[in-house]
Parts: sequence; structure tokens; C-alpha cells
Amino acid sequence: MTDITIVTVAYNSVAMLPGMAESLPPATPLVIVDNGPDDGLRGWALARRITCLVPPENLGFGRACNLGAAGAVTEFLLFLNPDVRLHSRTLDELRAAAGRHPKAVAFGLALTDASGHVSYKRRTRLAPHDFATPRQVPQADTAVPALSGAAFMVRRRAFEAVGGFDPAIFLYYEDDDLSLRLRAAQGPLIFVPTAVATHFRGQSSPPSPTLSRFKGYHWARSRIYTARKHGLPRPWLSGMRNALWHLISPKAWVSPARRAEALGRVSGALSLLRAT
Repeated sequence: MTDITIVTVAYNSVAMLPGMAESLPPATPLVIVDNGPDDGLRGWALARRITCLVPPENLGFGRACNLGAAGAVTEFLLFLNPDVRLHSRTLDELRAAAGRHPKAVAFGLALTDASGHVSYKRRTRLAPHDFATPRQVPQADTAVPALSGAAFMVRRRAFEAVGGFDPAIFLYYEDDDLSLRLRAAQGPLIFVPTAVATHFRGQSSPPSPTLSRFKGYHWARSRIYTARKHGLPRPWLSGMRNALWHLISPKAWVSPARRAEALGRVSGALSLLRAT
């Protein structure tokens, strides 16, 4: 069946993305948006007749997802990180859940790590007084306040109706923001425990202090921006306090990557100081 289009965003992801593609059922449409330099992924995709879009610059996660989704004509979009692997019946379970919950607009997956531990997103800091689901992973379909951007399926009409991901968010918190807007304007979000995928966290791109600082910078900016957008108190002070806490943490001074990320967070918060 071709009622689901997979959209994934790559950045130096040639080591991980082929494994994700191999986990998809045959004939499932896959759209790659390559935000990084050409690491061989584009040739790999071309040889397999997989759509690979190459924007003129790094668009960030949300804008790249919007670009990948723009040409889709299927009923559903499944946003999937390159370091995620679907299990054999995952798409069937998502389709079945969509049939059981016709008013729901998006569906989250049960994500296992390499050791088999299962997790799911049970709350969002953008709505601290919103409901949160139990810590223990539900065993039945459950309404949730937010979905993880690493792997979730959404009805295309609902995604388009809210304008997709907020293009002002470069990286981080774009899934929380989209979740809240979908819920407010379109309908419930459902976690589907039988739709399982393995998530090799943090392996979509090779780690480095430079990348860690880059991510830290955008993490802080996105935290402050989305806190302002959703009316949280003292967004800049909260973001800077978090950045400084990470900077003075002992972990930051025994790990170059953690230190670089903390410095990136401070820099990101400072970049928004004028807008407070």
C-alpha cells in the first residue's frame, strides 16, 4: 500500500539512513531532504530511485520536513529520523490505529533502544500545566499531549491545515510546538504501543564538539523562542539559567562534547538577549 509517505532529514547520515530505508516495506514512498554536505547519500539514493531533495542551505529540521512533505499526495506522512528502524508490522499497526481513531490526527510510535528499553513522549515543557500520561508505557492506545519528532505519523490534511512545522524553529522543540498546534486546531494525538521502532539515539549524524556546539546553540534559541510563543514565564532567563547550569556542571569539564554543547547553549541564549 502507498498511503504513507516517509519523510526523513539527513545531515551526514549516510552511515545510518540506508538501514532505515531497508526497514521500510517494499514500495513505501521515501523522501530524503539532505541538509548536509554530500557524503555519498545522494548517489546512494539516486541508484535506488529514492527521492533526495538538496536545498541550497541547511534548512534545519522543521523547514526540511516541510520541504519533504510538500510533494506528498498520500493520506499520511510518517516523519522518521535516519537512526530509526521500523519493525515488520509497524506501518500496519499505524494504519489500524488511524482506523480505530478517525478523529485523531497524529500517531506516536513505541521507541525501543538497542537494549530493548521502550520509551514514549508523555509530556511537553511548552505546556507545563497540560495533562501528562503515566510514566509506565501504556499497553493500549492512549491520548498524549505531544509526540516525538523522531518517529510519528500525521494525517497530511491536518499537517497542511496548521502550516506544518514552524519555519522559525531551526532545531529542537519543533515537535512539541507542532503537537500543540495540531491538538488545538485539528484533533487528538494517539500513542500506539503496538507500532514499534528501534531508535539508535544520537546516531543520525557523526558526533563532534563542533556539531555539539551547533546543536547547543540552536537548542537554547529554540527553547527561548518556543517558550515565548506559548506564553511561558521569563523565557530568556529560564533559557540562560539552563545554559549556565550545563556550563558549570562537572560533566561539561570532563567531556569536550558536553562542554562544547554547554558553550553553544550560552551563545544561543545570548544571541536572543536583545529580543527580551
